[in-house]
Amino acid sequence: MKRLVFFLISIVLFLQTSCTNNDRGDAKVGILFPMTGDAGEYGNKGRKAIELALEQVNNTGGVNGKAVEIVFEDSKADPSAGVTAIQKMISIDNVSAVVGDIVSSVSIPAAAVAEKNKVVMIAPTSSAPALTQAGKFIYRVWPSDLLEGSAAGKFAKGKGFKKAVIFHLNNDYGNQIADIFKKNFESETQKVIGNEAYSAKSGSYRGMLTKANALHPDFIYIAGYYEDTAQILKEAKELGVNSQFMGATAIEDNKFLELAGKSAEGIVYPLASGFDVNSSDPNTKQFVNAFEKKFGYEPGWVESHCYDAFMLIANAMKITGKTDGESIRQYLDSMGIYNGVTGQIKFDANGDVTKPVIFKTVKGGKFVVLQ
Repeated sequence: MKRLVFFLISIVLFLQTSCTNNDRGDAKVGILFPMTGDAGEYGNKGRKAIELALEQVNNTGGVNGKAVEIVFEDSKADPSAGVTAIQKMISIDNVSAVVGDIVSSVSIPAAAVAEKNKVVMIAPTSSAPALTQAGKFIYRVWPSDLLEGSAAGKFAKGKGFKKAVIFHLNNDYGNQIADIFKKNFESETQKVIGNEAYSAKSGSYRGMLTKANALHPDFIYIAGYYEDTAQILKEAKELGVNSQFMGATAIEDNKFLELAGKSAEGIVYPLASGFDVNSSDPNTKQFVNAFEKKFGYEPGWVESHCYDAFMLIANAMKITGKTDGESIRQYLDSMGIYNGVTGQIKFDANGDVTKPVIFKTVKGGKFVVLQ
């Protein structure tokens, strides 16, 4: 009898240790977003998109007849916190895949953990070029900064601007995109005559604006997010800075228009994300309508890319009937074109996506395509 009990206990222990979440076919997805801290607003926007996507997936049968589960972890936009969070999701929660992070500074070290454990990770809005070589289990639905930065630099160059000043966030995103812009703008007759790094929490940017204005630039490129860019534009107007301003894709948010007011008029920016809230595409229209109905406002680039990232993983699980990282990876590599709410998505050999870049401006308090 004792031998029988011992045998049964051994079998149970074996099953507990050898049957991972993926082996059982459970569909559990980790969500690594900055829910607090400097980028907390972005994380909370992304969370809403995930909640909508999860609801839609589970209302249509889930995966293998089971409801998809999600595990949220707060990266705090901090690399160390992000690494700890993804390690916990993989080793304790046994997630099948991860959506995250929204910021590149967390996505890069988190990707190393996902790659080592053969867990697919799709970064929704991380644009750092370093992610390109992060591994075969790492993907992103937002183009590399190489695309946006080079397009912005070439645009300014083609417009014949001679003297440019760069203001950029002092983080991975701002530093890299500013450098890419500079390389694509400068020539024998066109130069960057000022280059200022700043903190998103600086409060006031009058000092660097006054310094830049004394250089008499005909063009100022701001590689930042919508809040800091709005504040820079407001203070520039108050100081009488008359240079042409260019922003980054990240400014396309209704909150930017609200914060900047009339100071936003005339700013030019590249849209490299592929998402257009006014698109006539059926997928995009359905997403925008469902999101607005559920949350009471129009989704932007954060919400749309987080939604697509999650749906890609869910789609891979549904079609293959498998939830392990290798099966998801193989599907993503061979799926061809996926029609997402942010446009057509097709991954290259490095897990990157390339989308067309268009230029837009603010006119009459609205984002419009630059004619």
